[in-house]
Amino acid sequence: MRIAQVSDFHYTRLTWNPFRLMSKRFLGHFNWLLLRKKHFFEEQVEPLPKLFEELGVDYVLMGGDFSTTALTEEFERAKEFVDQIKQPWIAVPGNHDRYTRRSCKGLHFYRYFSHQRKEIQDPIEFFTLKDHRIEAHKIGKGWWTIALDTAIATNPYSSQGYFSEKLEGYLEEMLHLIPKNESIILMNHFPFFQNDVARHNLIRGEALQRILEKNPRIRLYLHGHTHRHTVADLQISNLPIVLDSGSCAQGRKGAWNLIDIHDGGCTVTTYRWDHRWTKTRVEAFQWKR
Repeated sequence: MRIAQVSDFHYTRLTWNPFRLMSKRFLGHFNWLLLRKKHFFEEQVEPLPKLFEELGVDYVLMGGDFSTTALTEEFERAKEFVDQIKQPWIAVPGNHDRYTRRSCKGLHFYRYFSHQRKEIQDPIEFFTLKDHRIEAHKIGKGWWTIALDTAIATNPYSSQGYFSEKLEGYLEEMLHLIPKNESIILMNHFPFFQNDVARHNLIRGEALQRILEKNPRIRLYLHGHTHRHTVADLQISNLPIVLDSGSCAQGRKGAWNLIDIHDGGCTVTTYRWDHRWTKTRVEAFQWKR
């Protein structure tokens, strides 16, 4: 089974309508013009659907931040990209997709990115990302993907997520419903571990980490958010293999992961942007827990 993990697209459209700027969006526009415009390029995202086909990808897992300030025009542009993907896909929102309280409360993300549920085998029908912030799908023999939505609207200087007590309960219930002898990929926009910048963290990330520690069936944890491509085998610490795909739009730092799952382990191939998408590193892992 071959999976593409890609995240942090940051499609950007500016508005000068003062009513649309009376929110955190004003700061987002300022940050884009001052800093990010020099480093993020949507043009390098465009070849990916064709490349996924050429590489024989079976599923595409997208880790959020399709937009920059949750403008309708940004979501529409991102949807044009997603509509070109031929494989079954699952997408979770990032903090930029819930950039304003209005976009968060109105669930604007799900107007554009309700995934192709009918094309993915055996979903656990009761749970949906839109209604419960969690979904599970069987993606292959003995394998499931669980998607978490932990994105929230925050104050102008924060990009935190929130793994709520309710979502924790739903995740525990879902783990109980998935057959005990089957393996799981858990995907979320945010990393579960805490870093030195508290305003970027996942609130109650330690609760999610405890679930990962006591559920060895969760083999892989996929996330974005940090824009720092990372492949970390944490199995020795009773945790999954953690894959941060980085941002696919971030110039020469742009990256995404190709994951091949096989009996006994997986292989992770890193693709980076250098005028075209180039394979730069291949790492093989064995399941140890």
